[in-house]
Amino acid sequence: MKHQTEYPGGKLLLFMKKNEIVIKFSVILSIFFLSAFLLPATGTAAGWYLRGTVGYEKSLTADFSDTNCASANPPALFGCANGNNGQPIGAYGDFGRFPLVEAAVGRQLLPWLRADLSVAYRFNMDYSGNANFLNVGANQPVSAKADSLSGMVNLFVDINGLLAGKKLWRFQPYVGGGAGLSYNRIGQMTFRYPDNPGAHKVSITPSGDRKDFAFMLAVGTGVMLTGQLSLDVAYRYFDLGRVETSPGNMYMDTRPAGIAVNGIESRLRTHGPAVGLRYQF
Repeated sequence: MKHQTEYPGGKLLLFMKKNEIVIKFSVILSIFFLSAFLLPATGTAAGWYLRGTVGYEKSLTADFSDTNCASANPPALFGCANGNNGQPIGAYGDFGRFPLVEAAVGRQLLPWLRADLSVAYRFNMDYSGNANFLNVGANQPVSAKADSLSGMVNLFVDINGLLAGKKLWRFQPYVGGGAGLSYNRIGQMTFRYPDNPGAHKVSITPSGDRKDFAFMLAVGTGVMLTGQLSLDVAYRYFDLGRVETSPGNMYMDTRPAGIAVNGIESRLRTHGPAVGLRYQF
């Protein structure tokens, strides 16, 4: 393997730069959110509300690659070469379907505009994919478990508030978006090679976690049940940043003591329906 000089100072600067971006963004969001909530409001635009939501989402493609395919200390797991199918060596799959629970507190800022702060948790995320290492057979199943916690500031445009007195019966359609931070965790990733003509059949990487920028887009409608309570139905898209394993010792059935490997990572994007209740005070 070609020797590559490591520069710890450069890594530290990159780490600080990434975290500085996250910190600055968090401060900006906090200032915006507090300012929005402290704005004077009157009449129908003064209402605070609570929202509880459950959802069932599907992962978009989640393909794992090295955080640095040229890393030598520790060595990259996949490297920079192409695999048995002509694509870069990696793990290709997704996290399947999984549930979500969410809670939010918000305020109607204007008749057509509301904002809320939400916290969501996704669990039972089961990664299923296939790797493409060379010379170990085409069937290389990859599996892992993951979860994700996210916090976002959201803005919603209520269409009824723009209709100059015309209402859509009990329906309250809206579009919206949000931005915030995610905390994504993944357990140990298991790579299997059942068709390998050699002795090596299993590798297990370290687990890992990552904090990242996240954003959301939504379209939905409220359905008024009472003067204060609405059913909230939406379809949403989330980009939760990335999920990654930590550098560390990778177990191999032919070498139980393991070998050192660098981390691998994938984007984490989801979409799906959500149903909840919104109670306005």
